Amino acid sequence: MKKNSVRMTALVCCVAIVMSLAGCLGGAPRHVGTEQTDGVKIDGEQTDSTVMTDPSVDPSVDPTDVQPTNPTGNVSTADELTYPDHVATYAEVHPSHQPGNISGNAAVKQLSEVEMDILHHEIDCYADVEILFENPAKFGFDIKDATWGDFTTIDQYPAEKQFYQTQLDKLLKINYNSLQGDDRLCYDKLVYDCEESIYGYSYTAFNYYTMIFNYLVGPQSEILFILDVYSFNTVEDAEKYIALVKDLDRYYDLMCEYEETRAKLGFASSDNSYEEAAKSFDNLVKQKDDCFLYDSFEERLDKIKGLSASDKSRLISEHEKAMKEVAFPEFQECADRMRKLKGSGGTDAGLCQYKGGDAYYAYLTRLQTNSGATVKESIDALDKRIKYVYDDYTQIASSGLGWYKEYMNHAYSKGSIQKNLDFLLGAVKSDFPDIPAHEYYLMDVPKVFEENFSPAAYLGYHLDNFNANMIIINHKSADSDKDFGVTVAHEGYPGHMFQSLYTRAHTNHPYMYLSTSIGYNEGWAVYVENYSMRYFSGNGVTDAVKLVSYESNLSLLLSTRVDYGIHFENWSLKQCVDYFKKYGFSVTEDSFQKYYTLIVTDPAYYSKYGMGYLWTQQTMEDMRAKYPNKTDKDIHTAYLDSLTGTFDQIRKNMEKKLG
Repeated sequence: MKKNSVRMTALVCCVAIVMSLAGCLGGAPRHVGTEQTDGVKIDGEQTDSTVMTDPSVDPSVDPTDVQPTNPTGNVSTADELTYPDHVATYAEVHPSHQPGNISGNAAVKQLSEVEMDILHHEIDCYADVEILFENPAKFGFDIKDATWGDFTTIDQYPAEKQFYQTQLDKLLKINYNSLQGDDRLCYDKLVYDCEESIYGYSYTAFNYYTMIFNYLVGPQSEILFILDVYSFNTVEDAEKYIALVKDLDRYYDLMCEYEETRAKLGFASSDNSYEEAAKSFDNLVKQKDDCFLYDSFEERLDKIKGLSASDKSRLISEHEKAMKEVAFPEFQECADRMRKLKGSGGTDAGLCQYKGGDAYYAYLTRLQTNSGATVKESIDALDKRIKYVYDDYTQIASSGLGWYKEYMNHAYSKGSIQKNLDFLLGAVKSDFPDIPAHEYYLMDVPKVFEENFSPAAYLGYHLDNFNANMIIINHKSADSDKDFGVTVAHEGYPGHMFQSLYTRAHTNHPYMYLSTSIGYNEGWAVYVENYSMRYFSGNGVTDAVKLVSYESNLSLLLSTRVDYGIHFENWSLKQCVDYFKKYGFSVTEDSFQKYYTLIVTDPAYYSKYGMGYLWTQQTMEDMRAKYPNKTDKDIHTAYLDSLTGTFDQIRKNMEKKLG
């Protein structure tokens, strides 16, 4: 549980890396500010529909029902760390509680005090505050020192655990039955999150299972983009920004030290992972003389009213010096330090290979999927959904060719990003609730990111201002994407931007939109991405629409199943490839290697999206079946009104609203 900076909470869907399946990067037990990155997908690996329905493919034959090709046994790690001796049950982490004795206004006051204590504990550095808030003083934030924050070290675990226990004790003194509306929703989420943190800080081994500098989705992959987000209203703002650039030296040294400590304690990654991490820093260093931030910095200075020519010249000079003498040399140092870790004898292994790893994966799965379901329950639900999607896909594809012309000629887009946004804003009104008046800005992806960025991404910053929304467009891929409108639905309306605006407008508790709810966020975005295809088809939900949707879903769900397979069942690379082939995907060990490495080094990467979508879709289907007289707009409104709790909490609140 690395105490990473929370700067990326605001980036609901920020830098999309490499392929584009639907992804976000999450961290350990902090609930405010997990770093998030939207978009790794197995793209180009899947063949056309005839391959997926090839009669030679027999899903009843399970190629994973074999022993791992290269079993390594348990990875030996340091005895000085503390490990769980079993996988905790839901009841152990989240026991039932009797209502406390504080009621009425006193209960609401105590709830708000706990909420703000937790927010101030977790949003603890200038870098976070300046991205999250336009008016931080309104929330009691006044952090002077311009830094990226620190990491929680294992010697601080007892204090961290005690902090959350203290907050939980205060919450449990409240009479829950006396709370109403979003006070009750916030209480439920705070209690759940505190209990997860208490469990997470109980074992020091939890700090070391995963690599920070994952070469695909590590913080180095997005740091230049993050720096481009900061805005300047005063000379002091620009000076603090330069201080942040200089602080990269200290902050990235902390992350290097973490990686070095991991290796010493027996959690070393493979030589290949360290080399790839080093290469990712090499790519940053290449930007030293021609970085887009030089021009961007000058453009942001122009927004400072009354800026003198001498101050502007001074700030430009100081910024360039900080970049060239501090930031880029630090990236070079990181590359060198990662290469020095090669030869540490490490391996990229599923968590089930580590002592206590099964318990950590169960914990991580709860955090990333917004669900208290066990890993086994999740796998069972996932297998069932995969079978349903595959069977229905096969049935449609083999029942005639009525769908063929529409399927082959479909283009789910209205053209430009602006045209798609304008179209969707009107199209969704019949099926989704209203959102507050707002503004958004369109930004082209800097060229340095074009190769590894998805067609579009949503960025929400200054979450106390409905007008602080940005849609980032990668014309290199968006302009050739015939289904670009579906991507816009995922990022804009009724996806991430829509949900973010709605949530912020329907709660008095900032914790409900600042805290990590990645399974909820991504589950909603994938759900509405599929739902919105009907708007572009012109014919509603046709067989062709279903086929396009199923192909996307199957890629996501199978990748999620592989995530569980690697970390819960010790699947080898070969087993993963055989699993995809079982469903007609043309995948080889060479082509899947980078995805396998991603999943191994970033556990729950795909499960947060796949299970988030599965639980969202299942919730919607169950509510439609239980309340057949309710419209989709009724059901979507009830879902969004239930805010960002766990899916179990959402279901209970939806039933109250719909019943």
